[in-house]
Amino acid sequence: MNTNQLEIQFPNMEYTFADFFCGCGGLSLGFLKAGLKCISAMDISTDALHTYWYNLCYKTWSHLWVDSKNEKAIKKIKKWEGNGKTGNWLFPNGVPDNWLKVPEPMPCLNLFCWSIMDLDPHKWMELCGVSPGEIRIFAGGPPCQGFSTANVNRNVYDERNRLPLRYLYYAKVARPDYIFMENVPGLLSLGKQKDENEGPFVRWIREAFHEAGYDMDYNVHNAADYGVPQNRKRVIFIGRRKGISKIRIEGGRYGEGLGKIPFQNVFEAIGDLPPLHAGETWTMDEKIISKGTKAACFPYGMNKKEGYVICPKCLKYNKEERLHCIHCGYFLEDCIKGGVIRLPGLGTLIDTKKEVDNELLRKYFNGKWKINGILQK
Repeated sequence: MNTNQLEIQFPNMEYTFADFFCGCGGLSLGFLKAGLKCISAMDISTDALHTYWYNLCYKTWSHLWVDSKNEKAIKKIKKWEGNGKTGNWLFPNGVPDNWLKVPEPMPCLNLFCWSIMDLDPHKWMELCGVSPGEIRIFAGGPPCQGFSTANVNRNVYDERNRLPLRYLYYAKVARPDYIFMENVPGLLSLGKQKDENEGPFVRWIREAFHEAGYDMDYNVHNAADYGVPQNRKRVIFIGRRKGISKIRIEGGRYGEGLGKIPFQNVFEAIGDLPPLHAGETWTMDEKIISKGTKAACFPYGMNKKEGYVICPKCLKYNKEERLHCIHCGYFLEDCIKGGVIRLPGLGTLIDTKKEVDNELLRKYFNGKWKINGILQK
């Protein structure tokens, strides 16, 4: 089951990757924004792949491969695949012939609704049209439920715990330069005895890396150290094919101490988004706005109760006591204590003088296109 695709030549595979256990595409999105091109993404969840297809694939260009033995998946995919519609929010202008060379994010070439346990890696490479050594990076986060300490019934015999080794077998066959694998820190402790330095899964994974021809390092990283408003620890394994130069993950810039940016919280990370009530939508589409769609666009202002103001440069929230913006570093002496709104055709309107909070703005604005003296250029 696949769409028509342009005949693509592979002149330079240096910046390509394949994503396994891809889910809805979070890891792929990071690699795409870093300038790499996705040759393949694979997952067994049709619901997750629906999101991946819509956001990170492209109608009439991306292949959609489905296990012919999985009748349930085929039936489900036929319902959502329809005419092949995709969101294309990352690549609205189509796919150029030299898609491997352009710096902008490009859509995934092959999306697989398949279990990695059921698809032979040689067959997978044949479907992708690649040979061993051509894909530069393998990226994957095998399911963590069997390793997670939140699982009160976790045990070393959980069938899902085989998936990291299957993933590394794929790497052995396909021979990428680098292998990226992430999981919960519970992988390190599952099955570990009191007198052991590390658990059996770490030893088995290291042996699998070595047998496949890779050197391996691993460390536990906290997403909060990288600007994510959540204490989310993950163990990251980095494998490099023997003879390939070593890479490492740079330490996070956020945290406490000299030279560190203070940790972000949720409000600072996404507080620049307009406040919405249940059932409301936000859009900048002038056609939708012209139809008078209820609550199509709202302004947003400071949050005096919580002590937040708005940076005049990047228009994102910051704690009022901060000297510099946590996002762009701008000096906050002239921060916005009024309202902000982006209007199609008018640009961004701001009021930096009056202290106007979100609820007051909503009261005056009320979903209508009247400024009422609250917002001024």
